[in-house]
Amino acid sequence: MMRILLQHATRHRVRSFGTLSSPTTASQTLQHRITDALHRNAQIIPVLEQWRQQGNQVNPSHVRVIIKKLRDSDQSLQALQVSEWMSKEKICNLIPEDFAARLHLIENVVGLEEAEKFFESIPKNARDDSVYTTLLNSYARSDKTLCKAEATFQKMRELGLLSRPSPYNAMMSLYSALKDREKVEELLREMKDNDVEADSITVNNVLKLYSALCDVTAMEKFLNKWEGIHGIKLEWLTTLDMAKAYLRTRSSGNAIKMLRLTEELVDRKSLKSAYDHLMKLYGEAGKREEVLRIWNLYKTNIGQRDNNGYRTVIRSLLKVDDIFGAEEIYKVWESLSLEFDIRIPTMLASGYRERGMIEKAEKLINSKTIKDRKMNKPVTPLLEQWGDQMKPSDLKCLIKNLRDSNQFSKALQVSEWMGEKRVCNLYSEDYAARLYLTENVLGLEKAEKYFENIPENMKDYSVYVALLSSYAKSDKNLGKAMATFKKMRELGFLLKPLPFNLILSFNGQENMVKEILHEMEENNVDPDSITVNYVLKVYAAESKVEAMEMFMRHWGREDGIKLERGTMVAMAKTYAKTGSTKKAVEMYGDVAGCKREVHNLWEECKNKKEEKVGDGKECLNVVSTLLKLDDDGYRTVISSLLKLDDVQGAEKVYGEWKPKGRKLDLSIPGLLISRFCREGNALKVGEMLKSIGKKRNGMHLRMLKEFVVSVLICVAVVVGVLFLLLLYCWVHPYRYYRYY
Repeated sequence: MMRILLQHATRHRVRSFGTLSSPTTASQTLQHRITDALHRNAQIIPVLEQWRQQGNQVNPSHVRVIIKKLRDSDQSLQALQVSEWMSKEKICNLIPEDFAARLHLIENVVGLEEAEKFFESIPKNARDDSVYTTLLNSYARSDKTLCKAEATFQKMRELGLLSRPSPYNAMMSLYSALKDREKVEELLREMKDNDVEADSITVNNVLKLYSALCDVTAMEKFLNKWEGIHGIKLEWLTTLDMAKAYLRTRSSGNAIKMLRLTEELVDRKSLKSAYDHLMKLYGEAGKREEVLRIWNLYKTNIGQRDNNGYRTVIRSLLKVDDIFGAEEIYKVWESLSLEFDIRIPTMLASGYRERGMIEKAEKLINSKTIKDRKMNKPVTPLLEQWGDQMKPSDLKCLIKNLRDSNQFSKALQVSEWMGEKRVCNLYSEDYAARLYLTENVLGLEKAEKYFENIPENMKDYSVYVALLSSYAKSDKNLGKAMATFKKMRELGFLLKPLPFNLILSFNGQENMVKEILHEMEENNVDPDSITVNYVLKVYAAESKVEAMEMFMRHWGREDGIKLERGTMVAMAKTYAKTGSTKKAVEMYGDVAGCKREVHNLWEECKNKKEEKVGDGKECLNVVSTLLKLDDDGYRTVISSLLKLDDVQGAEKVYGEWKPKGRKLDLSIPGLLISRFCREGNALKVGEMLKSIGKKRNGMHLRMLKEFVVSVLICVAVVVGVLFLLLLYCWVHPYRYYRYY
């Protein structure tokens, strides 16, 4: 263990912590020596050994204080070294709390595997609830160790060590992260049965779970049960999650109350992060004044502002439709000497475009400020100068910004520098990003060579998807793409829709749709918007209306699924092609800019109707599949035209409507009346009300004409029959008198 610690010691620098409390003068002298050693970035153990060599005693309680202070000041490595020294030098008989503290430090510094080995070395009579709880906390940090956590918890249950809320909290935290409500509530019942009183951590964990599930009823009920109980304190992150739940359930009033409570609970160290969250959520709640109020607090209480703050407030103001307020804050940001963040002007430009201010958006993106502040020099010399001073997260953010602004070459330079200088541990996402950039800058061949050099343990889903995405850019790479897809299947990486979408994107793979969907279903992978749009287009191209409609019913209305314009147009054309004109008109009604198509289909229906009248039975079967010129047909066309904002066209079709039957269908004029009411056009509403009377009178007149015509036809038939009967009797009179 000491060998491992020495390896870590060469990579970590020691930071000073606050004054150590000590009751005696001798200990005060020891404390001064330790503090001095920390200021000089020296090791603590030589100080302790020198103290003993001088004939002084080391109080075990003082050593424990040193370990705790080091741990609390994020100097876990130093703390672990002191703990190892205390055990090796046999300063005292170790108690369970010493083993628990050391177990925690080993897991933090060296890793879980070494912590497990140390746990096995702890005498069984020293494994009390504090030791088991420490091990349990280590397992509860990741869902990958869920089974080990459950096994440890069961062992504590068997040993009767579940007398405090700590182990329950550890399991609740893990289950809450997995959104396993049933398990959390089961633990709550067990705590109640065992007379274990919940503490603040318990209450916060449960509230966060209900918030994540958006179950505001359960959330409020649980809060009311524990609110006001002595010792129970809500965390500001918990009330923030509760506010999010209220916003998701459209209860903005309660959300605002929770956000106000969050402001009261937040500690000073967390102000910056809290202000970012508060501005965002007040923006989602539509509270412009609150966004600006928090921004003013941010400027007052946060000494050094950064891009994150400006990005958050501009996004929030755009959310509440305050484009001018966002402009003013952007001008302030523009005047500062902060590191250039391309996301901020891009965000404002998107706000302009969403509001139809296209010229302003283009002017902003092409402004001199952005061009001047954009990196025009090679980035590698700059990295050599100040790259070592940057955090790994800053370097990764720089890569993303350069990539998002299409500066792929510079983004690749940063990525290569990170790998060559080994400034931080690289993760699979870093390799995937570099693979993507290599393909974009240097080409596919170089990307394949780089992929081969990636460590096998780093070739996870993200790396393989990056490679598959590179292949998917050209149909020539279908063979390599299929081989990569097969490898991902073998590795169990086909758990998201993206790989399936990339395979479906190849031309000529339409025959694989059924097979791909079947495999997705077997892997419990739900289609996303890209999958749904692609499959619907394939079915539409092949005129498979039944399959298209079945797939649409199943997935088209799922949350997060958005149909593209091209997909809806393709489906409408298929409906028109197969004679389902009504469905075609309805589909076109949901596609902006398709009023011409609706008019063309309507005219086609009217022309077919005229052909039917002229040609008789020959057109009967064709017309039966078209949109009928009855009330339902007029209603469909008018509704679609109104959706497309073609009010004039809808009025024209309404003018052609000649209702038949005994009852006037008021839903048809009601469509136009509703539209005019929304527009506040009282004159048009009045005209429509008058037209209803005219339509009704016309309908009654047509009914009367039809009745008169029917009566005349009946009279004519009766007269004709009588005439023929009389004529027959006149011609053959002897048949009636020959018996007389």
